[in-house]
Amino acid sequence: MVYTICYVSSESDELKENQLEEIFSTTKINNGSEDITGILLYYYGNFLQVLEGEKDMLLNLFEDIKKDKRHKNIITIFNKQNEHRIFEGYKSGFSIIKTKSDLKNLKQYLNKTKDTTPFSKSVLGLLEPFLI
Repeated sequence: MVYTICYVSSESDELKENQLEEIFSTTKINNGSEDITGILLYYYGNFLQVLEGEKDMLLNLFEDIKKDKRHKNIITIFNKQNEHRIFEGYKSGFSIIKTKSDLKNLKQYLNKTKDTTPFSKSVLGLLEPFLI
């Protein structure tokens, strides 16, 4: 079993443009070292993140994320136990989605896994507005 948290948020006025790359690189390095899989999507001032991993670690991480002043209006989409990771096989486990090409690759991956990992169908539905 794996724990999954998904949330959306908006960038705050405190977020400077040059900090985005810092957020992306720090997120990828930290999550990879903690065996956390998932995605971080940034789209026109909004973030969507899916995190998968050990429950206590994710809950602590999410508390830290909620305290980060670089974003606001955090809405938890889901926070639950799942049978399988969705993103374990996707681009070394944790990916930053920034371009249309990244979105296209993500959609292809989720379409491939939706039959073997049922929860990926829910994530695909959630991401659909971004994947047009």
